[in-house]
Amino acid sequence: MEYDIYVKMPVEETHILGYLAEAEEHIINIRHSELIDGAVKVIVPALLLDEALRMLELVKEELPLEIIRYEPNPGYP
Repeated sequence: MEYDIYVKMPVEETHILGYLAEAEEHIINIRHSELIDGAVKVIVPALLLDEALRMLELVKEELPLEIIRYEPNPGYP
């Protein structure tokens, strides 16, 4: 099972989030989302959800981002 985390942030800063994710052993997969204006969809395995949310909270100290919501990925039951 996977979760989608919707993060509002400047698109030009998305690559920095990607670099940080790579440093954390690819904890998240970043997708652009058209569902929410200015949001980025982050996909994370269910077992890493808490770790990904903690990482995003720490990133907020360096980048202007807001965690909008997270929910189970609809591609899974």
